[in-house]
Amino acid sequence: MPYARPTLAQLFDRIGASWRTRFPGADVNLRQSPDRAVVAVIAGSTDEDLAYLDWQKDQLFPFSADADYLERWATAKGLARKPASAAAGTILLTGTPAETAPAGAQLQTDSGVVVVLAADATLGVGGTVEVAAGVLAGGAGGNLGIGTRLTFVGTPAGFADTATVASDFAGGGDAESDASLRLRTLRKLAQPSFGGNRNDWEQAALAVPGVTRVFSLAATPTPGAVTLFPLFDDLRANGLPLGVDAWFRPGTGPGAGTGGAGDQRLVLDAVLATRPICAHLYVTALVAAPIAITIQGLANDSAAVRAAIEAELRRMLVRRAGPGKTILRAWIGEAVSRAAGEDGHTLTAPVGNTAVAAGHLATVGLVTYV
Repeated sequence: MPYARPTLAQLFDRIGASWRTRFPGADVNLRQSPDRAVVAVIAGSTDEDLAYLDWQKDQLFPFSADADYLERWATAKGLARKPASAAAGTILLTGTPAETAPAGAQLQTDSGVVVVLAADATLGVGGTVEVAAGVLAGGAGGNLGIGTRLTFVGTPAGFADTATVASDFAGGGDAESDASLRLRTLRKLAQPSFGGNRNDWEQAALAVPGVTRVFSLAATPTPGAVTLFPLFDDLRANGLPLGVDAWFRPGTGPGAGTGGAGDQRLVLDAVLATRPICAHLYVTALVAAPIAITIQGLANDSAAVRAAIEAELRRMLVRRAGPGKTILRAWIGEAVSRAAGEDGHTLTAPVGNTAVAAGHLATVGLVTYV
């Protein structure tokens, strides 16, 4: 049976009773009694010892360990916390034609996000130039949208003090959360390596920064091959990777080698280091299968409630959707009802369960309110 840890008050009462038994005439109830002071010190010290044992007990198991001890558990299983990744994109500079800003020049947003030029930028005849740049520090806050204003930190000669983001900055992600690292560590403990089984492939893909979910198919598209379907829920719309489907075929003959680009190639290169020596590997993006949803008679209708509904629908699909997996109508209704502020609705579409084709992933489509 579990140990019932006494409270500080219970410790004081127990120790006080024992004190009175051993020292007849002692009174631990008087505020200024020396006996009361001694009992209080002993009770407080005992309570501190019990608190330390409580904390120590939590560190013995990965499902309750604090962050630093969780990282030790992960390290023991060959895992590491995925670091933050820095976003990159392009920015538009203006000024006097033919002037050059050196690579490494810094700009910052009004909120303090620092952006660094990736290459020298020379202004063209029109006094503008679009140049690649990256955010100095990793994190999702570096995913800047088109039109975001930037200000030089020390303006180069001939350049305007301000610039704008010309193409969306993408790829910025926060360091892996404790919850995600804990889940991967528990999965590694519960599903140990067995020479290239499905768990090994999926765990290798989940170790890639940005990957939050992964699905796999064996013997696809050919015997001896494995296809991975990674998802980047925190970085990409609907979690679907951006890039060109990647592949690796061992050998030296026709068709051997590697191919692909973007997110898919990132996962491929990371997994190649751990794959069984003869395996063919494909990293493929699932195809979005948007589900159109119509909600009638939404009670307490407001922009905030609608946003909460759509957020709950996305969370539901993160939990339940998979390649070719049918989405039950009941799941959609449940998600709508879970939204903060929702107080009644009628789900008129879809009218039944939604079948999803192989290689496709259900996503939230157009949500219509009538």
